Amino acid sequence: MKKLIAFVMLVCVSGFIGIPVFAADAASNTEPAKNIGVGTRNTTTGWVEVLDSTHTEAAKGKNAAEHVTGVVAGGAIGARKAIHRMGAGAIDLLTFWIPKKQPLINPEKPRLE
Repeated sequence: MKKLIAFVMLVCVSGFIGIPVFAADAASNTEPAKNIGVGTRNTTTGWVEVLDSTHTEAAKGKNAAEHVTGVVAGGAIGARKAIHRMGAGAIDLLTFWIPKKQPLINPEKPRLE
């Protein structure tokens, strides 16, 4: 029994000694953390696309009728862009552990083109 306890203690101590080695590798690999951050940002701020597109399309008009048309068209375009950005953010969140070169939609880019 004493040998078993000594063996278990040896395994536990050697396991705790090896943890910093693996933790250093995990800390240097920030790709999953970046994917979580980008996915969260795209998912939570996707609705801003509606406001941005509405303003952009309404500003193109020269008179009141064109402004109203721009608001309606911009709202529809913005809704499509918002769904796209929020969907891409959700995919980034759900697949954060898969190594990717870059996220599906880069949040630093202010608008979807």
